[in-house]
Amino acid sequence: MHINRKSYRIKHLAIGIGIVMTFMLAVLLVFAAYGGHIDPERGTVFALATLAFPFVFIVSLMAALLWIIVGQWRVSLLLFLAMGLSWPTVRVISPFNISTHKPTAKQDSTMFKVLTFNVMNFNVMKVGDDSVGNKQGQATVNYILNQDADVVLLQEASLNADYNDLKLMKPYMKEIKKKYPYRDHGYHDQIIWSKHPYTKVEDPAVKEGFAAPDDPVNSYHFYARAFDVLVPGHTVRIFNIHLNSIGLSLDDRKAFVEMTDFKTEGSRERLKRVRYTLIGKLGLAFRKHAQQARIIREVIDQSDENVIVCGDFNDTPQSFAYRTVRGSDMHDAWMECGFGPTYTFHGSRLYFKIDQVLYRGDMIATSCHRDRAGSSDHYPLVTTFVWKN
Repeated sequence: MHINRKSYRIKHLAIGIGIVMTFMLAVLLVFAAYGGHIDPERGTVFALATLAFPFVFIVSLMAALLWIIVGQWRVSLLLFLAMGLSWPTVRVISPFNISTHKPTAKQDSTMFKVLTFNVMNFNVMKVGDDSVGNKQGQATVNYILNQDADVVLLQEASLNADYNDLKLMKPYMKEIKKKYPYRDHGYHDQIIWSKHPYTKVEDPAVKEGFAAPDDPVNSYHFYARAFDVLVPGHTVRIFNIHLNSIGLSLDDRKAFVEMTDFKTEGSRERLKRVRYTLIGKLGLAFRKHAQQARIIREVIDQSDENVIVCGDFNDTPQSFAYRTVRGSDMHDAWMECGFGPTYTFHGSRLYFKIDQVLYRGDMIATSCHRDRAGSSDHYPLVTTFVWKN
């Protein structure tokens, strides 16, 4: 009898502790889901929480199922409530579109395709600029040309020189010029290749339409450009953006890879690096993203109705920067057309969707897909649009 009474107390104590931990997990889930609504200037913990949201959601789901299995289904309701409150964020990062918009015959004739791709210098930084040896870089160019997009937007096309001067590009220049007669590249080679004519946006708020290397906000890799493209029958303003890079060094990335190997040797030093270096760099980048997003949003607000914003946000769909650029008037092409979660960055075991396609106006996205292609640490996004009228 004494043993049964003792085991009864232990069981109830364990359940009590479990309920407290479940409550904390539910609060953390909601906090992570809505952390992107708070400006990182007020605290980077909110931005860091958004990065953890997918993991926290999966843990919450597993914990809810565990409570059901052990016969405490009422406790699981707390987690299901938190998951329900978090559902708007789930829809952004993991949409479940069984079907997408089916264009009419008239709309089908207005179809146009936009490709956005951070090409990481066509792999030149890793293997050098060699038209024979850089087969991975050439695979990237082949992929882009084979997609036959109406408008191609590239980020980091050439970090050290004009991409036209790269040896690996020489075999393709004739085809590029023929397929895309309208081309332009700015600093850091924020490139547009277009089948249709366009005019560059010149906005007084920023230099040459957008942030230039000497802009005070641009301390590390904030580049953005905008073009008014004359797609047959319509004009659409297309933004090609690259928000501030996180700035992780090779040693930072190596430390993260080693940490994910779960090696015990040197684990204390790696945790110190994560705490004092990685988190610090993330916080600084998030704050800069917020500044840069406001600049871009200001120009969007001054633009006509038809707008597409795409590129390397260096931030996730839960983030404050993403929410600022998107506002309340823009659609997310992946959210409208995709199915399930995806990622576009895959370097150093960091798997995040940091490349985005947003749009508004008299158009509808009918498909948006991510291809595992090219030699970059990013994957491309390809979106097809039709005009409503």
